[in-house]
Amino acid sequence: MPRYFDIGSTVLIVVGYGILAEAEDRPTAYELKRMIDSRGEGTESRSAVVVTDMWVLNQEMADLFPAIAVGGPGVNAFTAQIYEELPVAVARDQRLFVQMNQDAGKRVALWGMDQSATREAVELFIKDGLLDRLLDLVWHRDR
Repeated sequence: MPRYFDIGSTVLIVVGYGILAEAEDRPTAYELKRMIDSRGEGTESRSAVVVTDMWVLNQEMADLFPAIAVGGPGVNAFTAQIYEELPVAVARDQRLFVQMNQDAGKRVALWGMDQSATREAVELFIKDGLLDRLLDLVWHRDR
């Protein structure tokens, strides 16, 4: 049976296309995917899928999916496309950034000045409840 991806509720986790992003950001993205999938309560459409920035930039339908960019604008073209428009939710020492509209957005950028800062941005996103806030908006959950 083919897998079903709901354009309104399947969350894309977008990593850069390139050897550095693949080696450093993709493992972090899969950890984030596991966290999202665990919150989906077994509902197939409430899940995440990891894709590259090139897929997102080359697929018109990608605009319809909620998406989280992992990795900075230097290694992730999707981050470079969205980060200037997103408010900063968390910043630490101009080293790591969590960007999202906490009230209405379906786009998030998680990045740092290096791989460890990007990983820390993802951890803060989860720990500070911002992942759950995004999923509340995307999955229309009441808390």
